[in-house]
Amino acid sequence: MEKLKERFLEYLPDLGGALIILVVGILIVFVIRKIMKKAMGKSKIDPSLAGFLIKLISLIGYVLVIIAVLTKMEVNTTGLIAVFSAAMAGVAIALKDHLADIASGIVILFTRPFVTGDFIEFGSHKGFVEKIDIMHTKVRTYSDTEVIVPNSKITTTEVNNYSSSPEIRVELSVPISYAADIDKTKEVLMNTAKSTKMILTDEKYTPQIRLEKYDESSLDFRVRCWCDFKDYWQVYYQLTENIKKSLDENNIPIPYNQLDVHIVENKS
Repeated sequence: MEKLKERFLEYLPDLGGALIILVVGILIVFVIRKIMKKAMGKSKIDPSLAGFLIKLISLIGYVLVIIAVLTKMEVNTTGLIAVFSAAMAGVAIALKDHLADIASGIVILFTRPFVTGDFIEFGSHKGFVEKIDIMHTKVRTYSDTEVIVPNSKITTTEVNNYSSSPEIRVELSVPISYAADIDKTKEVLMNTAKSTKMILTDEKYTPQIRLEKYDESSLDFRVRCWCDFKDYWQVYYQLTENIKKSLDENNIPIPYNQLDVHIVENKS
């Protein structure tokens, strides 16, 4: 009992020093996290990338604190590092199927093909990016469904980022009867596009009306115009409604599928 007491007293200074290092180290890491959060909140860094960097710096900070504590307690860290390395190797083997997702997550975070808040389309999914994690990306669709996609699937497929430009093109296909006057139809569609609210009408984004193709029962006109990305769906639905009203006012018919039956009398 006396020997145990003496040994404890011998280690007490080192234990006290290690405790101080632990407390101060944790406080330093906490302060660094606060500073990084504040600095990145004011910068234009994507929130997902900022969160990843904060977690990474915090992890490194805590590892350094633990090493400093063990060193102060005169613990042989060489053996612990070897054990830690072996443990990490085991974890890597266990996560071998997810390493591609992790690598893809790092690529997405640093190359930034899209960022949090962007509206993207890939595969059969289309929606707003909610969060980019190290292993997967969360996308919120227009039907308010959260889609969680492994990052490796995103980096190996084509991704359309509709938010890469502040403006976006709205396109509509309008079927018109073969009996309609082409020039008058183009004029009505152009006036409708220009009068629809939130459609950009300056020289760079002038609406376009083109006769696209001859369909089986209609002349198909293509209406192209531009608006701010945030106004896309409002402009899309408003323009669709306005076109129908304008065509009706100008007696320009929209054809519909119909079947003509001819009865042939047998005179024999």
